[in-house]
Amino acid sequence: MAPRKKILAVDDDAPALSSLKQILTQRGYDVLTAASGEEALQIAQKETIDLFILDVNMPGLSGFEVCKEIRKDERTHNTPVIFLTAKGLIGDMMEGKDAGSDLYLVKPVLSSKILNMVGMFLSSETPLFKKTKPAPLG
Repeated sequence: MAPRKKILAVDDDAPALSSLKQILTQRGYDVLTAASGEEALQIAQKETIDLFILDVNMPGLSGFEVCKEIRKDERTHNTPVIFLTAKGLIGDMMEGKDAGSDLYLVKPVLSSKILNMVGMFLSSETPLFKKTKPAPLG
């Protein structure tokens, strides 16, 4: 049996984070959680993460800043990043893209849509795409 895919969900809204964890765990994913960007980056250094789900607005490092750090790190630069956030302006979405995100979802989002998107990124048979970004220099 293949190992379960590991997702790191990051949001400072504890009820939203708990709900997201429950939805993903019920689908069979291992879900780690962090309440801040700094905590997320610490976890990402210790664990092998298959997918990140980030909120944008958090104390300390924003989700955009966390995504940029994920993209700089040799271990995580190809790991899919989904923003799941209430920030829904076009400028916010563009900033998410510029930070290196793979998908930008604006809350509220149906749990079925989240599960479908996560499934497409993590499917071993037909993943949504394979990134071929070169490793960061330096």
